[in-house]
Amino acid sequence: MLQQLLWAEVFLKGSLGLLLAFAPGYAAVAAGFPSAATGFWPRLVGALLLGIVAALLVQGSFPAVRTITPAGLIIINLSGASALVAQQVLGRGAQTRRGAMLAWLIVLALALLSLVEIAFA
Repeated sequence: MLQQLLWAEVFLKGSLGLLLAFAPGYAAVAAGFPSAATGFWPRLVGALLLGIVAALLVQGSFPAVRTITPAGLIIINLSGASALVAQQVLGRGAQTRRGAMLAWLIVLALALLSLVEIAFA
């Protein structure tokens, strides 16, 4: 039963994550939500959902493990960092210098945290 629940989560979060990450405007219109001027937040949420899916798949390969391990956390951290980097590089991220600096600081913090988790994993 636990395996079926895992696959249901992978399917649900994966499909929502893909839709939000790659078509945030369409996702808002299809759901009946107001469309934002920028797709920054829906894309970030979509990337994090995809990171959670990847972590679930890694965790699912070890059935004896019932909690998230550093391997899962590393995947989630790197997916969030990569989404922020992609949006900053493509010019769809923060529009102010302060926002851009904060985004890059978050990327740096997530990357360093991932390196520490890799060292202790």
